[in-house]
Amino acid sequence: MTTERLNQISMQMLTLSGDAKKLLTEVLDDLANPDTLNRDHQAKLNQAHQYLVDAHKQQNLVTAEIDHVSYSVLFAHAQDTLM
Repeated sequence: MTTERLNQISMQMLTLSGDAKKLLTEVLDDLANPDTLNRDHQAKLNQAHQYLVDAHKQQNLVTAEIDHVSYSVLFAHAQDTLM
């Protein structure tokens, strides 16, 4: 795997993980606020789940070729963010 491809995957993982975190934070904020406590949060939870699944799929592209991948701080950061 090329460094450029690894960086692209890493950035995609970061974007997807960040989007999921944003949605989940919005749900938690709504649940903490009495004015928004009764909102239906299922759509945001479903979307966040899909973002995390997609990020995990991107990670799997790298782990499938792990013998041909050099260490990358960006990829390590992306994995940390996904966790």
